[in-house]
Parts: sequence; structure tokens; C-alpha cells
Amino acid sequence: GSLAIFLKDIKNWMRNNVLLIVWGLGALLCAAFFILTYVRCRREFSMSLPVQNEFVAQWLKRRQLQGRRFFPGLCRRTQVRVSDRVDTPLTYGVFCPVILLPKKLEWEKTEQLEYILWHEYMHICHYDVVLKLLAVFVCCLHWFNPFVWLMHLFLNRDVELACDESVVRKKGVSGKSAYANILIGMEAKRNGIKPPCSNFSQNSIEKR
Repeated sequence: GSLAIFLKDIKNWMRNNVLLIVWGLGALLCAAFFILTYVRCRREFSMSLPVQNEFVAQWLKRRQLQGRRFFPGLCRRTQVRVSDRVDTPLTYGVFCPVILLPKKLEWEKTEQLEYILWHEYMHICHYDVVLKLLAVFVCCLHWFNPFVWLMHLFLNRDVELACDESVVRKKGVSGKSAYANILIGMEAKRNGIKPPCSNFSQNSIEKR
């Protein structure tokens, strides 16, 4: 008798909360999609290797010295790694951020390499990975709202524009054409779905 009453109560609750159940299932499916994508990509990223390049090593050493000078007590040890499983540079990680570069990058072109490093470093300074994780969380909660997905799209575009602006301000307007050519070249190599990370040529290449 107690079991019958319990099942009846559950049935009544489900009948009265159909929308809540649909929302919960949608949120779980969205979360599962993002989590599986993240786990799959992090598994691939974990196969990367430290970059063995003197220019990159010196550039990273200068950035770390500047970071300790301007942000004392803030431990964010940035790494630069290389992988043959990515086609364009990207940044991932919150507490120990990693700049991941494709193995087939033209390493001898130091000007291009420096622009790429600066762009990814700007993502780290702006905490864009955290911002994108929050945006994914909001998308999971409001999966039924098309305007939230538009927000996610425009957010990805705007963080790239903000990093572009920071790089141009840092390197000077005289380098805008060279930077634009690098963007076009990287866009031609873009591929696949990425987890919440910051990609050098993610979207809206014309506007950038």
C-alpha cells in the first residue's frame, strides 16, 4: 500500500511538472554534450609536448617575469606546448593555462609566431576561458532560448575582437596588415568543434 501511494505521488508530480522535466532533460543533454566534447579534446591536448624553440622560450620567460612584477602572488604558470592534433593555435586551462600550437606551424617566421603568442596570451590575461565556461553554463540552463545561443555566438566573436585590439595596441597599428594576413591564413586551416577554449581564428574572420 505504501509503495502504491508513493508511485501515485510520483505520477501526480510528473503530470504537474511536465515543463520542469523537459527543461531538466534538455539541460542534462546540453551539459553532457559540452562535457563529452571537453573531455575528448582534453584527452587529445594531453598528448601534446613542450615546445622546443628558443624564440618561444625567451618570449615566455619575458611574459612570466612581467606577470610576477604586475601580479605578485598570482600563480598562473603559462605553458607553451605543441601538438599534431590541432590545426590552429588555441588556449585552454584556468589555473595553469596552456598555449597549444600546431606542429605544422611555420616556426621560422618569428613575426607570425610572436603575433600568435601575443593573441593567445591576451586570452589568458582576459580570463576568456572562465568567461566561456560561464557562457556554456548559461546555455545549459537556458537551452530553449535562441537568444542565449546568439549571445554565446557573439561572445565568442567579441572575445576574439578584444584580443585582436589588444595585440594591435601592443604591437602598433603599423603591423595591422601583417596581423590580418596571419588571421586569414589561420582561418583557412580551422577545423572541428572545440571545447570551451580560446582559438586564434574562431569566427567572424571578415569583421576581425
